[in-house]
Amino acid sequence: MRCNFISPSFYSLHYRSHSSKEILTTFNLLWHPKFPLRETYIETSGVPPAALFFIVASASAGGTPEVSITLKQGNFDNVQSALAPQISFEGDVQGVEYGVLMDATKLGVPKVWGQVNSDVSGWNLKTRAEYTEGEYDYSTEGGKGVYLTVKGNNEEENTFIWGSGAISKNNVSPLKAGAKKVFETDSGKFLIAPRYAFEDDTATVVFGYEKNDTSVFLSASQDAQDVKITHKIDDGNTASIKGGAQGFLSATLENESGLGTTKVTLTSESADIELGKDGWVAGLTARSLDSEPVVRFSKKIAFSANI
Repeated sequence: MRCNFISPSFYSLHYRSHSSKEILTTFNLLWHPKFPLRETYIETSGVPPAALFFIVASASAGGTPEVSITLKQGNFDNVQSALAPQISFEGDVQGVEYGVLMDATKLGVPKVWGQVNSDVSGWNLKTRAEYTEGEYDYSTEGGKGVYLTVKGNNEEENTFIWGSGAISKNNVSPLKAGAKKVFETDSGKFLIAPRYAFEDDTATVVFGYEKNDTSVFLSASQDAQDVKITHKIDDGNTASIKGGAQGFLSATLENESGLGTTKVTLTSESADIELGKDGWVAGLTARSLDSEPVVRFSKKIAFSANI
């Protein structure tokens, strides 16, 4: 659900605990298009001041801040962990895309990213840097560092490359690198994609073939080999099966219709069914016929304002 503040509005979000029957969190935002920014009124309970500063700062930058919560099942210690509220903001300055993502329940520096697209000798390059604290293991105090990714695409040559690395105060470490080449022939499309993971020194090669509504992918590394076959049955149904050196791994049947998306997945250890419609996702997983199934659901709700 997305709301634009185009008229005098007052929005309030309440969460009530089922155990205490008390309202734990209230988030109110009053905005009027004729009011200057200083008249914006925010009242909160359980939201750090840094999150509020972020909303006002992004608004003054002329952008569109977005507040989102995620509804999901489970047992949680507090309302913050139950709703997982986040505040995000994106923009563009002279060809440089940037954005900020902040957990509204935590203190500290939010996730900040910047991205640049460029064309070099027929290659479209996308370079993205993301600064975080405490989210990845950068071997520094507080887990502070930059996650860097570079992607290249040459459409005329049907060739793609990518790489990633971690940069911190202590060191610079490559993480992953790979390439993909597609060959188009009258017999179908052939693909080869080597990749390498520096963290565990694992090299993998993927071979692929696609024709009409069927595709086959073979993945091989020193420790594992598997093959996946996917076939589009009709406009609304797709089936796939995956096997390895040890035999059957998984099978999936997916249906798309006006009622939403239904996906059934079978493995050697479990059966899973997932339903999706208008942002709602519900699923059920059973390990065996005599085990209790695990039910899950989630729904992300976002509110944005053109300030």
